[in-house]
Amino acid sequence: MVAAPPAAAAAMRRGFLVPEIRPLDQYDGNRARSAASLAWAIATGYGGAANVPEELRDPFYTDQYAQEHLKPPVERLLLATDIYCRAWSHALATPPGLATPPADLGALLALLAGRGLPPTLQGVPVRAQDLQQKPIRMGAHLALIDSLMAAFVTEATRNLGTPPGAPSGPQSWEPKILAWLETVNRKLQESSEKEGGGTAPNLGVPESSTAPPGCSHKHAIAFCLKESGNKPPVIRYRKDKGAPPAPPPFPPVRGLQDLASGGVLAAAIHFYCPQSLRLEEIRLGAPLALPDRLHNLGLVRDFGARHLRTRCPLAVEDLLYMAPALKLNVGAFLAELFLCFEC
Repeated sequence: MVAAPPAAAAAMRRGFLVPEIRPLDQYDGNRARSAASLAWAIATGYGGAANVPEELRDPFYTDQYAQEHLKPPVERLLLATDIYCRAWSHALATPPGLATPPADLGALLALLAGRGLPPTLQGVPVRAQDLQQKPIRMGAHLALIDSLMAAFVTEATRNLGTPPGAPSGPQSWEPKILAWLETVNRKLQESSEKEGGGTAPNLGVPESSTAPPGCSHKHAIAFCLKESGNKPPVIRYRKDKGAPPAPPPFPPVRGLQDLASGGVLAAAIHFYCPQSLRLEEIRLGAPLALPDRLHNLGLVRDFGARHLRTRCPLAVEDLLYMAPALKLNVGAFLAELFLCFEC
């Protein structure tokens, strides 16, 4: 459980600007996965992002031709491979970091296989020599990091009840995490309705919402960015004069995409740490305009940067778009939030 700072001090720290993000048609989910996965593995291997040397904190650099490359120190670290054994020790040992790491890559691969999580690349098992090959085979390294994250998420959620009809085994983490967040949501809804003396209404559509009817979540984001020159538009809500204040609506949690507005995650932070994040700071309602989503996700990342071991290696746009390629990265972040609150 985290120690909550005074609300005034927390509010001062949250004086960040709403970030500018890439439009959906310029967002590269695979590149984002590489950056988030490497950052997670390195931070975990060092026992926390605060311990990572400066030259390893951003795994990529851009050359004079605007081409992105893996930094040489990061490549040397990955090819040495002991970072993965240390990541296992910090992520899965109880207590973290105190167990002896696997002796070598072979031992680590055997441990993952024993948990039903052998790393594979295009259906072929990843071997130790694949991870030591030069030039570096990034696909093999990302497959190993995926297996490490899956093992971490599975272990972190082991004591959470499996919802009826949900799969068992390594794939059970997603319904468990979603059910936990839904439970928190419903408790907040009930508490808010008791305090407000009624049920929560739908806040309706902001006046600035110009996305065409029937737009999907991702297409609406891309449309808003295009219409506003890639900068978050100013939004104004219509208010009914004389209407009594009503409790905010907490949207149901049915899938990872329901977390993309940031409201559910920010509300969970408030539930466990009300002194750190006040409910009034969170934008709730459906649908939410893009600036409101970015505001919520900024709150979530700010909390992660201050309280989580890996400091949330996901960018705001990674959480906003929820690309399928980053499913395990999102899972690792949610599992770390869960452990932060419940352990």
